[in-house]
Amino acid sequence: MNFPDTHGARAAILGALRASAPATAQPAPDLSPYLDGPYGRGSRGPRVDPATLIAPFEAAAKGWRAEVLHANETGWPRVVNQALAQRGCTRVAVGAASPLQPGLDTALDGLHVRRFDAPLQQWKAELFDAVDAGITAAEAGIADTGTLILRPNSAEPRTLSLVPPLHVAVLHASRLYPGLPAAMAAVTLQQSDMPTNLLLVTGPSKTADIQQVLAFGAHGPKELVIVLVNDLHVAKEPQ
Repeated sequence: MNFPDTHGARAAILGALRASAPATAQPAPDLSPYLDGPYGRGSRGPRVDPATLIAPFEAAAKGWRAEVLHANETGWPRVVNQALAQRGCTRVAVGAASPLQPGLDTALDGLHVRRFDAPLQQWKAELFDAVDAGITAAEAGIADTGTLILRPNSAEPRTLSLVPPLHVAVLHASRLYPGLPAAMAAVTLQQSDMPTNLLLVTGPSKTADIQQVLAFGAHGPKELVIVLVNDLHVAKEPQ
């Protein structure tokens, strides 16, 4: 099949965009009003005690149809295992080197586990058609909106939280922050380890594009289970 040559048209469009660019860079916007407002809470000054954020985070997450399960540092694998069993999940996908190890192996005892240790194209059909749940760690949680911040990488790709019908995320309470600015300030991003993206997950996948009827699971998991691990008795503030 012969495709038309569009190089000339693209060059003309890009040339027009470059010609219309401002001669000098625009000044950075003043974010002080936002950061000093209610949604910027915790982004300046002392960190907000994460213990005070557990209840509002749970309430907000449940408002978006996520389920929040509480666990301690030694019991969270059992809670994950029970959540999977209650939903009849037998085939679970995890990262090749999940930060949740070694507890994750305990959580998946007796299940068929598929580790993301091969290129997606080699097991794409299995992931889309046979896997019941994907399990990931959460980098942080935002209490204002009940949102999870996921930091995918080669050891725990973003596909795990986007494709299976059930997403189970393990979040430590010490990683709770009141709002997005505070959470983003705490997520350490270094040039040598920059992720391709950060995922903000607020409840299961949902859409109302068709006749304004809310449907779940259209673009991702139909269910989101957050296992909130209370580790505050040993928590240290990130440097």
